[in-house]
Amino acid sequence: MAPGACAKSQLVNAKPQGRHGWGSPDLGINVTGRGHAHGMVGRERERGLIDDLLVAGASSGASLLLWGEPGIGKTTLLDYAAERADARVLRTGGIESETVLPFATLADLLMPYVSRFRELPGVQRTTLESCLALSDEPITNPYAACTGALNVLAALGEEQPLVVLVDDLHWVDPSSQDVLLFIARRLSGVRAALVFTSNEDHGESDTGRSPAAMQLAGLSAAECGALLRSSGQEVAPAVLDELVTISGGNPLALQEIARSLTTQQMRGSEPLGSPLSLGHYLERAWAVRIDGLPGTARRALVVLAASRSVTPGVLSKALEACGLSLEALCPAEEEGLIRAKADALDFRHPVLRHLILGRAPLAHRIGAFQALAQVTTGPLCAWYRAAASAGPDEEAARALADTAREARRRSAFKESALAWRRAAELSPDQATRARRLHHAASDAFLSGSASASQWCEEALHITADPAARTDIELLLGRIHTWNGEHARAFRLLVDAASTVRATDPARASALFAEAVVPARLDGHVAAAVRAAESSLALASATGPERWFSLTVLGAALVLAGDIKKGISLLEAADGHRTGDPVRSQQLHALAGQAWSRAEEFDRGRHLLSTAIDQARRRNAPEGLPFSLTARSELETRTGRWAPARGDATEALHWAQELGQVSCVGYALYCLARLDAMRGNRVGCEELVARARREAGTYGIECLELYLTAALGLSALAHGDHDAASDHLEQTFAYASAQGVGNPEVVPFAADLAEAHLRAGRSARAVEVITWLEDRARDTQLPSAEAAAARCRGLASQSLEEATSLFAQALRAHERTNVPFERARTLLCEAEMLRRLRRPAAARSRLAAALACFETLGAVPWARRAASELAATGGQPAGRPAPGGALDLLTPQEVQVARAVARGLNNIEAAASLFVSRKTVEAHLTRIYRKLEVRSRTDLARLLTAAGLVD
Repeated sequence: MAPGACAKSQLVNAKPQGRHGWGSPDLGINVTGRGHAHGMVGRERERGLIDDLLVAGASSGASLLLWGEPGIGKTTLLDYAAERADARVLRTGGIESETVLPFATLADLLMPYVSRFRELPGVQRTTLESCLALSDEPITNPYAACTGALNVLAALGEEQPLVVLVDDLHWVDPSSQDVLLFIARRLSGVRAALVFTSNEDHGESDTGRSPAAMQLAGLSAAECGALLRSSGQEVAPAVLDELVTISGGNPLALQEIARSLTTQQMRGSEPLGSPLSLGHYLERAWAVRIDGLPGTARRALVVLAASRSVTPGVLSKALEACGLSLEALCPAEEEGLIRAKADALDFRHPVLRHLILGRAPLAHRIGAFQALAQVTTGPLCAWYRAAASAGPDEEAARALADTAREARRRSAFKESALAWRRAAELSPDQATRARRLHHAASDAFLSGSASASQWCEEALHITADPAARTDIELLLGRIHTWNGEHARAFRLLVDAASTVRATDPARASALFAEAVVPARLDGHVAAAVRAAESSLALASATGPERWFSLTVLGAALVLAGDIKKGISLLEAADGHRTGDPVRSQQLHALAGQAWSRAEEFDRGRHLLSTAIDQARRRNAPEGLPFSLTARSELETRTGRWAPARGDATEALHWAQELGQVSCVGYALYCLARLDAMRGNRVGCEELVARARREAGTYGIECLELYLTAALGLSALAHGDHDAASDHLEQTFAYASAQGVGNPEVVPFAADLAEAHLRAGRSARAVEVITWLEDRARDTQLPSAEAAAARCRGLASQSLEEATSLFAQALRAHERTNVPFERARTLLCEAEMLRRLRRPAAARSRLAAALACFETLGAVPWARRAASELAATGGQPAGRPAPGGALDLLTPQEVQVARAVARGLNNIEAAASLFVSRKTVEAHLTRIYRKLEVRSRTDLARLLTAAGLVD
């Protein structure tokens, strides 16, 4: 029997199996390379890497992305991994035609283990079931599904090591792709290895946003020759060289081009023809084979190419609707144009789908889509009807709009955006089209798509309705802000608000409030205050927008230095809170930061912790970057440096994960300032350089105010007074230009004055001190008063005057809790006393300063204090461990310790931190060992004493 005949009978009689229904690849179409990884040509390095990955995954988790052009051998390497794995193997892959179906690949992976969902925390189970269409519960946030999927795989890995193989990641639907990459980044402690293949890289691995990646290159000339010989194709050496050049060593391309050659061309007695690109060679070779098929086979291929589902039942019914049968595909199988994968029927090469549709007559294409629409339901039917529409079609548009709403309900925003966009294209009515374009842009923005602003512009072009235009402009302003076009966003939002303020004050209030954000990011505090004042003036007396307006204006005034009025507005805002969990979280964080900058630290910490707890409970991490960074800044001020680093590190992680560029810069500044105070000058400079590289290009003008301050403090700590004054003068210029009137937003002025004094530039130092005294008097902030008195005392030449000024500074320190600054005041006073021959009086101050610096881990400051103490003849007391016991923990260990100390069990802690239970258990073991505690009660007691748990 001929090989084709055997395959033909199996193809026609194959029984549906699995998601796509084709079962094992050897039940149908011949599959070159599948199941034969042991006979692979070359790839020794890649195979060695996979072997190492499987070993690592069996104990602690590992992931790898293999990427390269189609046909380069990625799938064959997955076959190798499957054969080598001594573990449970889960295998799935993306299908080009299914990229519009939300969570299709994730369902393929997890549905066999749906019984494991019962073990998940409630919100994770509910969200995961909703994503996979197992329930109709609304999804509050897709990250709960990510963590739930991670925990399902972790549970499977506990039973036996797990290997997850995902082919064609680029064709995995975006929602599943997000979940899979999330899992790959959090495999620490999970007995699982993940291997992806893709035609493209998926981000830089050093940002933590993608797994380690390896690009597959072509085979060498010798390997290409061995590959051709293994398939019975012998070519002359000169011809082989030419084929290697044309194909670039791509195994599939090499074999397909060689197959198209005549015997004379293979021998080298005839030329291969005029020079063509690889794509042209492949298209020409396949076009000849397609054109040689019977007409029924070509029509059947059009149906397969048009299909978004490759289940035999649907395909067979669609073929029947076209007057064909599944048997019509057999000639295409014999020609090697189509193949059966483990769970799907697909084309041998991705280009074939587009080549067949592009060469088919229009009537055949439309007929195929119409037939497919007849035999399907739900989203697939809607997309087929849309594809069969040659012009405006409201019925098809409504069906796609319903599909978009369902995808949105499942938080599949990329898929919903595409559905809304296509629905808009099919809409005959302009107003309806504009509304659907707005929906498309909104969901595209939520998904991070670059198409969002273009779709907003299109919607504005076709609608004149003021309310619709205002809503679109509000979204467009947010998009411009996100993209770093802050000045453009501010102008757009203010102009839009001005247009409707007389007719629709509520919308105008929202627009003005939205304009505050880009104004602040663009470094224009006065403009932010004006916009916030306009928002409040238009807000209703009792509406939900009043809380928003009061909060943004109060925060802007605190930033500008009008502390008294800002606090009064923040107090008033407390009486207008709404039940909106998203806005509640955001406004708690904004208010918490403002209270902190007004030096009401306890109140600020409470609001920030509330925002963080809300985000964790709701599995909604979008609010975490800003809330965590603001709390890190507060904890740094109040001397809790270990938790401050933990918060800033987690904030940076989430800001990168979510693409929140402004928070990337903010978190990097907080980490840089901590390094500056601890004396890690190289670390500080590296973090600043990274912030400028990753966030500075987005036009966040306020960022440099923070970064130069961190560099100046770092230089001052190491006694490099000239460099310190250079950096801090830039900070002074930025603060003045931007209208930052609160000297404690970035406490740089005392550092600048001290740098000038120690460098001998007393005149400039006095100017800075005078500015700081003015700001301290206007703001009534205790830290500003203390810093101004300390600097004036340093500049004083009179013992009596200096003593009075330092006493004033210490009294001001007593009204707030900023231990690092208080220790600096003690050190400066002691240096003055020793200089004026009062060593005995200096000793007690130096001892107190030294103890504080050593507890904090402020190394250069402790070194200065110890040197001064030795010069007075004093001896340091027993020194505590630098930074205290908590400083022994890594940033993530600090976060785990805080979660457990709050009374959460391991599963709840894992859910709140978006990691697996195994990760929490592994961290908790190390925490107990480092802190020398034996129980959760002991841990809670220690963290409560440190002020980290209420």
